[in-house]
Amino acid sequence: MRTACRLSRLRIVFAAGLVAASFDLFTVQAKVAATTEANVPVEVAFTASETYRDPFNDVDLDVVFTDPAGKQLHVPAFWAGGNLWKARYASPLVGAHQFRTECSKGKDKGLQSVTGAVAIKPYAGENPLYKHGPLRVANGKRTLEHADGKPFLWLGDTWWMGLSKRLKWPEEFQTLAQDRKAKGFNVVQIVMGPPPDSHPFDPRSVNEAGFPWTEGYASIRPEYYDAADERIAYLVDQGFTPCMVGMWGYHLQFMGVERATQHWQYLIARYGALPVVWCAAGEANLPWYLAPGFPYDDRKQVTKWTEVMRYIQKTDPFDRLLTVHPTGFGWSGRYCTDDIALLDFDLLQTPHGQRDAVDLTVGKVRESYAAKPTMPVIDGEAAYEMLGDSLPTQWTRQMFWLCMSNGAAGHTYGANGIWQCNRPGDPHGPSPQHAAGSDGYGKIPWDEAMNLPGSTQVALGKKLFEKYQWHKFQPHPEWAEYATEDGQLKPQWGKWIWFPEGEPATDAPAAKRFFFKSFEAADGEPIDRGTLWISADDKFVATLNGQRVGSHATWQSPQPIDVTAHLRPGKNTLAIEAENVAATGANPAGLLVSLRVKARDGKVSDVRSDASWRCADKVPATGNWAASEPDDASWVAAKELGDYGEPPWGQFQDAATYGPYATGIPGQVRLIYVPVQKAVRATGLEADVKYRAEAFDPVSGKITDLGPVAADDDGGWTAPVPPLSSADGDWVLILEPSK
Repeated sequence: MRTACRLSRLRIVFAAGLVAASFDLFTVQAKVAATTEANVPVEVAFTASETYRDPFNDVDLDVVFTDPAGKQLHVPAFWAGGNLWKARYASPLVGAHQFRTECSKGKDKGLQSVTGAVAIKPYAGENPLYKHGPLRVANGKRTLEHADGKPFLWLGDTWWMGLSKRLKWPEEFQTLAQDRKAKGFNVVQIVMGPPPDSHPFDPRSVNEAGFPWTEGYASIRPEYYDAADERIAYLVDQGFTPCMVGMWGYHLQFMGVERATQHWQYLIARYGALPVVWCAAGEANLPWYLAPGFPYDDRKQVTKWTEVMRYIQKTDPFDRLLTVHPTGFGWSGRYCTDDIALLDFDLLQTPHGQRDAVDLTVGKVRESYAAKPTMPVIDGEAAYEMLGDSLPTQWTRQMFWLCMSNGAAGHTYGANGIWQCNRPGDPHGPSPQHAAGSDGYGKIPWDEAMNLPGSTQVALGKKLFEKYQWHKFQPHPEWAEYATEDGQLKPQWGKWIWFPEGEPATDAPAAKRFFFKSFEAADGEPIDRGTLWISADDKFVATLNGQRVGSHATWQSPQPIDVTAHLRPGKNTLAIEAENVAATGANPAGLLVSLRVKARDGKVSDVRSDASWRCADKVPATGNWAASEPDDASWVAAKELGDYGEPPWGQFQDAATYGPYATGIPGQVRLIYVPVQKAVRATGLEADVKYRAEAFDPVSGKITDLGPVAADDDGGWTAPVPPLSSADGDWVLILEPSK
């Protein structure tokens, strides 16, 4: 008997309706067609007439479909349990599609030479994956697009362990998906087999039906994928492209190449008709965590994964996009295969860091963008928000902007707590290389991580890009530079200081502390220029003569603040609110200040942080404490912690190479990402284009009108720092022709 079922919006669904626990099967007689819509998968089921001891390993079944244009597709079928095999098929072509089965068991009348047809009519729904078709590489080889040519700006979320029952189906899984859909995400990266950070057959990885394989990898377990179908169906139904990671790379050492190709054959058969993207393996060049000498670049494993990737490319009849996920040896998918031609796009992993991760991240995006063969580049893992329960949102957001302004075709966000599906009070716990009983990568639960601000902020960035023809953007580093701030003046650092509480240079409470300094400026002479530099571990807000003049949250790269307009001859008051943010382990705190004031007669006076500063651990809740000099006994002398350059802070990083970064279309639009709170100079402005400027706040999404651009004789124009909603200080300058 042969039957066919339409996966109506993945019912386990692939069209547009309900989500149910089982397929709608209906009998198909000879010459009676199953019906579906363009790009919407249909499932055809076949029941063997024989019984097999080991059906997964003993039976191979293909279904050869012939489309209305005469093209044949050899679609592998998958074992669905018992005597049942199924094949899934989709096509954009309207009309009658004939099929005939080819089975390794030629005498089985239920599997061999079974014929039938599928009638495909135009798609009538609104799901973009069916309306516009699955993803492909655009003609210019720089971006992705749907099959009908509609540009696709990849914004992924990282759910590595999203098939496990640690993220409960349906309520929790659907809640997370709805949150991401509302924000504008369109890709979910999810592992479809043995996951990362786990021993083989680790009980933390099971779903409602258990493991994907039997112990010892003797056979796939269809019931695991029956449960997975519901989740994948829901993602597709909501318009997400699943980026399916076959397994984490090191499992190849336990499974072997033969079983890995079987695993991928099963995934292709079961999910290839869906609008998916393939990722052969996660961290394909990283060996098992407990291997001698770990970590290292495992080139033998890369060669084996290259063999598997060749199999994927050869076996997939639907030609879904294929990539591979790297680790910190090479950082690029190009480095994780012996045959770069197997890659449709380059998926990066860059460091989970802060300012220290910037140069490598920008460098790897630029390196891939310039490499041959040309292909889209996407950072698929970068600076997970709250990794270790501490990595600040600022750096998760900045990675999006750093990549997109340097030529990336999209970006993947990650939040600690979601990728490993931490539950409230029940985190995933340690990875194999971590100490037993440790917290692993952190304890933040998935539902709290879902609401971290970074996911909203990267989505705001995506929406800004989509206002323009972003798919035609190219990076233009020559379009921007930092404005000159203060001639030849450079900071003259004082001492690191903090409130006197224990040994702040070693460990200090996570709290705000308040600092105050009165000083005479320029000996009463008229002031030509005043520049302020501040480094506070971890962040600060500065006030001069009662007026806020700056804030920053990156102590490693202090930026100059022009305070000329706020200085006055004679007595001045400088107040700083500094905050030590909570961190795991030792948490030093310190403040370092240099204020240089140049009088019109050329003399320069300095104000530096030292023990003459007064400080307090609290200030009145009302009023402006920073407006006048404090006179009560709660203000005490600051404690000197050491000179600039001494541990634990050392030398500052050179901020000169830290942006600005520009991208856009000449004469049409320029987006200039400014990662620090600093004025920026747009350069090379076309003489025949009259631009108008706006500033975009990447934290709030607010746009501020900066007015018309009046370029100088050199084709340059300096934009001031706009009002910002965050102390992080990064912003985006938008230049468009005046309307």
